[in-house]
Amino acid sequence: MSIKEVEALLTAPGAKFEMETVDIRGVPTRVWKNAPPHMAALVQLSRTHGERLATIYEDERVSYEAQFRAIATLAADLAAGGVTKGDRVAVAMRNLPEWIVAFFAATTLGAIAVPLNAWWTGEELVYGLNDAGAKVLITDDERWDRLAPLRSEIPGVARVLVSRATQPLY
Repeated sequence: MSIKEVEALLTAPGAKFEMETVDIRGVPTRVWKNAPPHMAALVQLSRTHGERLATIYEDERVSYEAQFRAIATLAADLAAGGVTKGDRVAVAMRNLPEWIVAFFAATTLGAIAVPLNAWWTGEELVYGLNDAGAKVLITDDERWDRLAPLRSEIPGVARVLVSRATQPLY
């Protein structure tokens, strides 16, 4: 079969990936009819994979169940810290299992996850944080160190969570 034939088969009426056209802010948009209604539902659905592997990083293995628990725990912590729908939560870290947890924890609350490029300099990170209006920064030790001389320049960031810190943060 051609790619076009496969796509037609997968997205046909009654198929798992059935497509439909809906109006989004006055714009007809083609969407998956059976997609989860929001990110929290997607995260809940991922839990059905149980102990199957969700993430592999070097010698670390994280199951879908463990990932779900980490997402739920961080989301509860963020909510307890005042993060609500529409707040910006920046994620600045290398490709660690924690990146996925941070992204989904923020989005399940309706917050806006703001991924920042892990290659950026401290100055670029400051610009990104301020431009996005980030309320929270979830980062790794390396990016936090990169921001060390510039932390006074991100006054809008009310809370910072640092993954894999090897020394006291202050």
